[in-house]
Amino acid sequence: MNKKVRILISGILVLLAIGLYVLGIILLPETIGLQIQMDGSMGNYLSKYLGLLIPLAVTAGGAVVYYNKEENKPLFVSILGLGIYALTFFMNL
Repeated sequence: MNKKVRILISGILVLLAIGLYVLGIILLPETIGLQIQMDGSMGNYLSKYLGLLIPLAVTAGGAVVYYNKEENKPLFVSILGLGIYALTFFMNL
């Protein structure tokens, strides 16, 4: 794949992740649950600032590796990071 296309895809993924981070800061409560327990209750609470950094790091890391290498696995990891954002919003709103 062309290097310009890879940088465009990587840039879009990182911008989406940053946008979701800011949206999470605005919408989510101060502490967010990161896991669902077997009984359906939330578990492992963390500050929203730190909890939202996890999917940001996964998405940005995958995008950077995707840009530097010509493999599709890092692209999947980056998209998985966006999925983690979706799951976090779903569980905490």
